Amino acid sequence: MNVHLDCQEDLVRACHDIVRVFYPEAIFAAAPEGADFSVRLEPRIDEGLVVVEGALLPARGGERLAFTASDERYPGEARHNAQKRVAKLAVKALLERYTIREAGPWGILTGIRPTKIVHRMLDQDWPGERLELFLHKSYALSAEKSHLLREVAELQRSFLHTGEEAGKFVSVYIGIPFCPTRCVYCSFPAYGLERYRAWVEPFVAALLEEIQGVGRVLKELGLEVETIYIGGGTPTSLPVDKLGQILQAVDEWLKTPGTWEFTVEAGRPDTINAEVLGLMRGHGVSRLSINPQSMNPQTLKAIGRAHSPGDVVRAMGLARNLGFTNINMDLIIGLPGEGLEEIRQTLEQIRVLAPENITVHTLAIKRASSLKEQRGDYTLAEAGEVSGMLNLTYNEAREAGMRPYYLYRQKQMLGHLENVGFAKPGYECVYNIQMMEERQTILGLGGGSGSKWVNPAGWSLEASYNPKDPRNYFERVEELIGRKVEKLRALSCR
Repeated sequence: MNVHLDCQEDLVRACHDIVRVFYPEAIFAAAPEGADFSVRLEPRIDEGLVVVEGALLPARGGERLAFTASDERYPGEARHNAQKRVAKLAVKALLERYTIREAGPWGILTGIRPTKIVHRMLDQDWPGERLELFLHKSYALSAEKSHLLREVAELQRSFLHTGEEAGKFVSVYIGIPFCPTRCVYCSFPAYGLERYRAWVEPFVAALLEEIQGVGRVLKELGLEVETIYIGGGTPTSLPVDKLGQILQAVDEWLKTPGTWEFTVEAGRPDTINAEVLGLMRGHGVSRLSINPQSMNPQTLKAIGRAHSPGDVVRAMGLARNLGFTNINMDLIIGLPGEGLEEIRQTLEQIRVLAPENITVHTLAIKRASSLKEQRGDYTLAEAGEVSGMLNLTYNEAREAGMRPYYLYRQKQMLGHLENVGFAKPGYECVYNIQMMEERQTILGLGGGSGSKWVNPAGWSLEASYNPKDPRNYFERVEELIGRKVEKLRALSCR
């Protein structure tokens, strides 16, 4: 579908994602010639209201559609942001009439972190009921999603630092870009060990150098490391001695008196044994992820995971026996061939295992995944069924005494839905909250990791990234350390 947007440049960019809700593969034309239709937007301020007049003109005949959207600016909302928001409402309304489809429960919110909008309102002491009504009216969210956003954000408030406090704390993410095999839906840095095993030793050597170089400056500046998260890839796919070296370096260089959460993604149950778990327990890992994604063996085989549901049960038993009391399990809704019955079967088995956290992901068709390249080979559920599976999972988590504590969205998600982390009270992953709400500096070490340098004055941030390719990473590690050291020193001077 070729689409032309006729309006000022900042409105064009703002409306791209709304068009892609209706036409995921939309191509945006620079001129109306050759486009399937053109959308014209004209914004203005009218007696305190932001007004956008919109019209959709089909290129090959058909009725011209017109729509006027208007709304007030909320306190603190910049004029240009209000114009973009109302322009999205106009485009949404026009395309719903043109396609005879609905945008879905998230309305015009297409960004990754919708909770950030809610936090800005809570910063201004908006009452919860008013906040929900505003999200419903001014962002076209369903009542259900408006309430979910409020619920998540209000729970998070006690974990977020004030501007004055934020400059004293950082969190650390360590990326291990190796996996036993690559799942069909995966777009993360994940290099299969069978092919890239020769890169492991130089990668770990470079990572140890980065941990030490950054850790030395953290100690010098007196910054507290609040949380540490080792992810990937699959960290537990490393040889035990290499994983031990990394954990020892974390103990020596990154942990501070203020470190109170240490997570390791032991995501693939086939990489977990008593030796690995004992090693992590001995180094103070306080939170563990054991991620089945599904408990249906035919699904696991289809998505390229080399483990069985029995491996999940075995890994959970070992972890409990070794004293792990905070375990997360990831589930993916909408995996190929799965429907409501398959989700019910998975939930029945997870209920017995009784994890403290469940992170519920809606399948996203990511550009770098083999699922994207071979989508025609897989049967995926329709939006209505995906929504039903998601609600079934949410109900199960709540019945287990869990509350939603963080939420994010991704492009190309089935049904344009969301990912939500649930946890029993007191078991929330603080790293996930800090990473998602972007009110604390996150230092990304290792392969493919991102650093977020947060300025508490207005909560602006700057992002920087380590190379995804392990070889590029270990060849450039001195340069990467130098950049982080420079940033940390600048951060401490604010």
